[in-house]
Amino acid sequence: MSNYSETLQKKRAELKEVFDNPAEDGKYSAEQKNAINTLNTELSGLVDDANNAKAKAKNEKAMEQAVFAAEESDNSPKTIGESFVNSDAYKGYTEAGVRGLDSNVKFSPMGYKTTLGAGTSNNFPPEVLRQPGILESALRDPDAVIGLFDQIETDQNSFAYMEETTFTNASAEQAEEATTAEAALDFTEKTASIRKIGVFLPVTEELLADVNGIQGYVNSRLGTMMKLRLDGQLLSGDGSAPNLKGILNQTGLPGFNNSSYSGELGKLGQIYQAITEIRKGAFVEPDAIIMHPSDWYDIVTSVTDIATTTSGAAPKNPLFMVAGGFGADAAPRIWGLPVVATSAVAEGTVIVGRFGGGEAAHVVMRQGIDLAVSDSHSDFFLKGKLAIRATMRLGLVVYRPTAFCKITNM
Repeated sequence: MSNYSETLQKKRAELKEVFDNPAEDGKYSAEQKNAINTLNTELSGLVDDANNAKAKAKNEKAMEQAVFAAEESDNSPKTIGESFVNSDAYKGYTEAGVRGLDSNVKFSPMGYKTTLGAGTSNNFPPEVLRQPGILESALRDPDAVIGLFDQIETDQNSFAYMEETTFTNASAEQAEEATTAEAALDFTEKTASIRKIGVFLPVTEELLADVNGIQGYVNSRLGTMMKLRLDGQLLSGDGSAPNLKGILNQTGLPGFNNSSYSGELGKLGQIYQAITEIRKGAFVEPDAIIMHPSDWYDIVTSVTDIATTTSGAAPKNPLFMVAGGFGADAAPRIWGLPVVATSAVAEGTVIVGRFGGGEAAHVVMRQGIDLAVSDSHSDFFLKGKLAIRATMRLGLVVYRPTAFCKITNM
């Protein structure tokens, strides 16, 4: 290291000499600038070499100490019994029969402890840092069905509307001075009930106070629970209070049993028959198809016979997918209509209909999702617990049941 220090001092002196003697006009000449750059480069290299040499010496010293420590034998007593056997009092009694000798036993109780560690019987697991956030339960999309319907609002406890129940078209050609035919229109007031859906979750005051963002997370999950319940009610509610009356239980809903369909296109043909039925009965164009994911799988993978060969085998051909088109996922559309694959509908049941636009149905919202927090439930006040409650009030009005069609046994 002394050689490095001497060389560094020499180079620094040379650099100082150049800096202290600029040209006559106070500026450095090109030759002086080159000398400055060269000396700076040499100094930088010398400093790096000195640091490397210093680190190398330090490491070599540490290795020598480690080897020396490993070679030393640990003769210190491991237990209280071993310390006693090595004492002068014990040796004097056993070897010469001398009694009454005092000996100081050097033993540290801090070194006499049970081994703790991962994998031992006295397991003390190492600290593990948990990543932030919560891995939520896998759930179906709560908005897949709800998002198909248009929504309107009301401030009443039921939704009333007038339905034209009589339409008699008597228009006809008539001769001169003949009596004009009389038409007829009649109306009936219809109502849809507003129902309430609710859920609450108990949490401790400490949890809400100590965990960042927990209240927002709980509120969000409560909202998800409500929407998951709602989409099932919109499709399958039986109408018995406090249930909504869902699409599948509407009076006058047309339907087909796929097991009775004999067309060449199989399930695809059955779905198109349902589309045609809606066009004939409600005079509207359906805008969506709802089915279980397993039924969507059956349709995507369906095949058909091409012809019987001379050997009697019947070659198969994809019915839904175009041959050679398996490089990408199957587009969720049938006959131009979007397919909503969801477990909100039972396997084997398909619903085709006009969900949006307000022509055939509306979700009537009396009160959106309302969140409230209270400790007045049961003994929550005494136990420091809170109830986070979510509620909403709404109804489903179906103006034209014939704008929907149910297919079973798919």
